[in-house]
Amino acid sequence: MTARPFVVALAVALVGDLSANEGARAQQTPPDESVLGTVEVNGSAGGWGHVPLQKLAVVPLVTTGAADSMAQLITKRDIDLSGQFDVIADALAPPGPWTLTTPIDWTPWLENKVEVIVRVYSQPSPTAGHVTLVGEIYLPPPKDERKPKDAGADAAPPPPPPPAKPAFTTKIDAGTNELRAASHRLVDALLGGLTGRPGSFASHMAFAGRVGKWRQIFVVDSDGFNLRPVGPANGSALSPVFGPGGEVFYTLSADFHRYKMVHGDKADLVPIVVTGSVLGMGFSPDRKALTFSSFENSTGTVYVSSPIGAPLRTVSTEPNANHPSIGPTGKIAYVAGRDAQRVYIDGKAISPGGFLASAPSWCDTEKGLLIVLTVGFGAWADVIAIDVNGGGIRRLTQGMGANSSASCSPDGRLVAFFSDRGMPGKGPGLYMVPIARPWLAKKIGGDVGEGLRWDALDAK
Repeated sequence: MTARPFVVALAVALVGDLSANEGARAQQTPPDESVLGTVEVNGSAGGWGHVPLQKLAVVPLVTTGAADSMAQLITKRDIDLSGQFDVIADALAPPGPWTLTTPIDWTPWLENKVEVIVRVYSQPSPTAGHVTLVGEIYLPPPKDERKPKDAGADAAPPPPPPPAKPAFTTKIDAGTNELRAASHRLVDALLGGLTGRPGSFASHMAFAGRVGKWRQIFVVDSDGFNLRPVGPANGSALSPVFGPGGEVFYTLSADFHRYKMVHGDKADLVPIVVTGSVLGMGFSPDRKALTFSSFENSTGTVYVSSPIGAPLRTVSTEPNANHPSIGPTGKIAYVAGRDAQRVYIDGKAISPGGFLASAPSWCDTEKGLLIVLTVGFGAWADVIAIDVNGGGIRRLTQGMGANSSASCSPDGRLVAFFSDRGMPGKGPGLYMVPIARPWLAKKIGGDVGEGLRWDALDAK
């Protein structure tokens, strides 16, 4: 059994991402930060985004109930957070009131250079206790049809244009106690109709946060709302992940001694027997394989059980091997190293040398498979994205304190992370940034934790 001081040190230095900077302070020579590049500010470098963004309006319909109100609010916020469109303020909409019988006339919207209109509302469902959420996408008419030709002063005024018809419609039936999740699913479908790639706001994040002297697991919706605790508040909980059935799995110690794998509110033990202290774990995207790291006698070992319940296979015994994460191809990224830790895949270091790296997360993007991770030195830590061969570094944060515990959205377009930045009006908290447009980072919550994981809700 490992000694208590050793386990505590590992739990803080290896699993607690915010402490990544402490280890880097021990290095004598700062690494060359120029290898990380700089954060894009307008999309001119790298060819990732479409600049400028299309202006999108969500019709400010007069709401008739809670379902209407929630669907509209969540649609506006999610599409804005997605970084795919410039969502205009309600004040820029043509004069109302807007109801379901108000026709969509493009003429006044075009004066504000709106290029996409979205309308969301609820309607009765044939299922008792349910409502149907409806989302519609309207696209502008061709330019040659937008203004009637001048027929002369004596000609009769042209007839008003016919009401616009939606180019895309989606409907979701949901119970009245499921309106938040259903509204996120509605947005995901709308983003699919607009971009060809569905969104992933029907998802949630898990992280470990401090509760007095302890750490407890928390789950929060993808937009930063609906924070709730999971498991006991009188122990030290680390490394949450979403496992089979969408349940939260994590590691737990009652007294800072051996950490064991548990799951759910009751912290039921996971029936995998190891002799060491488990400090990091992760499931494959299909949740059929489990990887974890175990520390014993000053040695860290990464294992995988694939499928779950199969005999354990050793992935790495490199010094302090930890933070395992399984990607969509079955490969495992992990952190290892005696001094400045680096991220490894198949035994090859892919993160830049000299920086203390932590918490790799797989990101299946439109540009290919990437790893997002934290690299740091001294008092700072930044989030970067890098390809699986260690090339194409894309910096997502810079010059804003310690940014840590990056995790990628299920659709591969967004990265969430914690930051201790002290910027006026923003400050420490949970942030979200589009990989394609890192200058659009937004704060979505005020909590700062560690071990952040982001996963889709189970399909209904």
